[in-house]
Amino acid sequence: MHTQLRIGLIGAGGIGRHLAWQLRPLSEARLVGVYDADPELTQRAATELEVPAYESLQAVLDDPELDACILATPPYTHYELGMQILQSGKHLFCEKPLALTVEHCDALLQAAQQSGRVLMVGQVLRLFPLFWQSKQWLQEGVIGEPVAVHLQRRGYELNLFKEGWRADPAQSGGVLLEMNVHELDYLRWLFGEFEVVAAQGRQPFTEPNFIQHWHALLRFENGVAGDIECSIIDALGGYTVRIVGTEGALEHTGFSGEIRYKRIGGQEMNLTPEEIGTPEPYMWELRSFVRAVLYNESLPFDGYDGRMAVANALAVLEKITG
Repeated sequence: MHTQLRIGLIGAGGIGRHLAWQLRPLSEARLVGVYDADPELTQRAATELEVPAYESLQAVLDDPELDACILATPPYTHYELGMQILQSGKHLFCEKPLALTVEHCDALLQAAQQSGRVLMVGQVLRLFPLFWQSKQWLQEGVIGEPVAVHLQRRGYELNLFKEGWRADPAQSGGVLLEMNVHELDYLRWLFGEFEVVAAQGRQPFTEPNFIQHWHALLRFENGVAGDIECSIIDALGGYTVRIVGTEGALEHTGFSGEIRYKRIGGQEMNLTPEEIGTPEPYMWELRSFVRAVLYNESLPFDGYDGRMAVANALAVLEKITG
């Protein structure tokens, strides 16, 4: 193993290039090359990132100087490409969702175990400041024992899902697997395992051809009652997480705004993302991946967390379709 982790990027779309830029400040890692199935995109990314372009996927897998890969291709390719990466002896950072079926997720976990390689899935939502702070406050017991959680992620993102691979549920997994695995992972991180008690979804527009607005009731093993609502057809938009506890309540507004809590009979406390001061989320997750490989440090989330996010998204879909 090199003292500096040498990483190849597979998939040169928006998220792939963003992750590559977030590697830049990390002294313990270096991007050594990029490959995309689209040769023009490969060349453009190679120029932008100032690294060589790999001519083929096989060239990436065969590169003896390469320690690890970032896989940032469309979801339907994750299983096949992820298996090839792990079986070639390279560590794998895989964008979410890990795969589109639980069976494929399990096969990837098994491949990582058999090859003794690190598998991390980019469930980065946990590392955004307000989300991260909510976990810290819950662990500190500021609102006592959690009783119930309500999460809403709303926006008008129909046009994003009408284009390219995102529009095809066979390629993206639809909104639940392409986007809302984040919310389902976050809730599981806060409160542990849960079952989907009931769910309903609507598809008012023919395109994209999948559920565009959905609700689910969740029952957590620790007794917390949960409900979640996600929409890509809500013109007003907004993000809300509200947690009620035995001694108070906590609320935050997702990617911006603030997080606040109030104890019963107490003063309200609030923090902004700037006051929380955590690292850039994507850089933070990549640094964790690099240090897990180099120094065997524990990951903030791993392949199994990615697997459970997929399993829970599919459980919601199963309840919706009956």
